Amino acid sequence: MCAIVGSFQLDKLKELIKLNSYRGSHSYSISFYDIENGTLNNVIKDFGELDVDTIRIPYGDYCIAHIQAPTTTKKDKDSIHPATIDDCYLWHNGIIKEITIEKFSKEYNTKWDTKLLLEGIKRVGYNILNEMDGTFSCLMYKDKNLLLFRNEISPMFIDDDFNISSTKFDNSRETDPNKVMQMDLKNKSLQIVDKFKTYFNPYYFGD
Repeated sequence: MCAIVGSFQLDKLKELIKLNSYRGSHSYSISFYDIENGTLNNVIKDFGELDVDTIRIPYGDYCIAHIQAPTTTKKDKDSIHPATIDDCYLWHNGIIKEITIEKFSKEYNTKWDTKLLLEGIKRVGYNILNEMDGTFSCLMYKDKNLLLFRNEISPMFIDDDFNISSTKFDNSRETDPNKVMQMDLKNKSLQIVDKFKTYFNPYYFGD
């Protein structure tokens, strides 16, 4: 279990990081998105618990934090989110099932589910999400834009100020599942750019 949080406001970011702190302390990352020119700057990755008192958000930037669960003792910065391919970045909360990883790992040359998701999107587009058996809630940086998407199983919450969190917080609502949505941070709106289907939802029992 991991957590993704994002905010313009330092106090809100700290609040959301603390709210999600139960989700893991193996490693973390902090990234800054400049909404004026669409660049992702100063991606910081490290092991251990994120010290919120060290964070400083440049004026006008949107700050993204990822907390990674202690599911492994391996110390490899290449496995700290976000996964990166060229100029695309992916932050992921969830677990893709081993059978799906085995299906794609040779073709995509990775067994890390986050990197596998990103590789699939880069190669064949969002249709690859239809084939991903497991859970995923993601934030992606692609073509100078931030995009949110999740399947029906993995959570993501957002409020009117575009604070985001993997854990529900005051005045937040769930993002729509099965939709790839571009975040318009200037106008505080979500624009649907694609749709997909959850491969299998074990919690859905029909109408």
